[in-house]
Amino acid sequence: MKWIAFALGFIALSCAGTDETPVPFILDWKAQMEHAGFFVAQQKGFYEQEGLEVEILDGSGAPTAARVVGNGTYKLGVASGAATVMARARTIPIVSLAVINQQTPVVVYSLTEKDITTPADLIGKRIGVNIGGTKHREFQAFLRRQNISEDDIQLMGMSEASPAPLLAGQVDAMLGYTEDQPVTVELQGHAVNRLALSDYGIEIYSTNIIANAAFLEENPDLVKRFLRASLRGWQHAVDHPDDAVAAYMAARPESDEEFNRANFKYLIPLLQSADTRQFGLGAQTKAKWQQTQDILHSLGLIDQKVDLNLIFTTAFMPKGER
Repeated sequence: MKWIAFALGFIALSCAGTDETPVPFILDWKAQMEHAGFFVAQQKGFYEQEGLEVEILDGSGAPTAARVVGNGTYKLGVASGAATVMARARTIPIVSLAVINQQTPVVVYSLTEKDITTPADLIGKRIGVNIGGTKHREFQAFLRRQNISEDDIQLMGMSEASPAPLLAGQVDAMLGYTEDQPVTVELQGHAVNRLALSDYGIEIYSTNIIANAAFLEENPDLVKRFLRASLRGWQHAVDHPDDAVAAYMAARPESDEEFNRANFKYLIPLLQSADTRQFGLGAQTKAKWQQTQDILHSLGLIDQKVDLNLIFTTAFMPKGER
């Protein structure tokens, strides 16, 4: 009996020693291929190897994700660069740990027969826009950079979720994400032109990993392990796109494989920049956060600028502080 009790005790201790820390992780929106790196980290066991049991949860918008991480409902999540800065400007205590999308994915897309290949070609055209939405705000900054008045184009208020108005000829071009709506149009057999806002001076960070500031201070080792596994997953996804698609589809089998593959092809360039070539995937710099904040301030989306040291930290990057 003593031997049995000892054996059971040993088993219990062994199990306790291998317990993984639960980590709920809230996305900025419903899971898509733009979150594939996290699913790779989960499926390949990278989180498990760091002693973490990560639950990837669908979100309902970057501002909401920023808010619920800031108030401590969740400790880690995904937001956009704009949502992160705007949250900090409202004293919501979140900190960016790494930037996944190094540039905005927003494009003005059109069918090639419309011959819209330069910003000047937009003058006089009907542009489908979700008035007041994030893409519209970035588009306003783009127009200012190009010295084009909104009065010189026809803004058509509509949802940007579907390219149907473009295909129906109701508009000449629409705003969308380069890896999303234009891909849908291409898969239907149409050739598409894209004007990427990032090619015309709209240097703004997009998807980034955020943490609750108090949690970050109290659990630095856990955060470091989480970030290491996440970026490992993203690097594997970039190096092995087929694995990225497979990992995402294992979690979301109802999604369309052809779309997922095309989507990820357009997403990969957004993950890379001069900074990632120097510091690795997830890199973030004070200069680029400054540019992001300056654009938001110029659009009136924040009333006053925030100390950049409150917005982001590089101290938890796998290769140490940058």
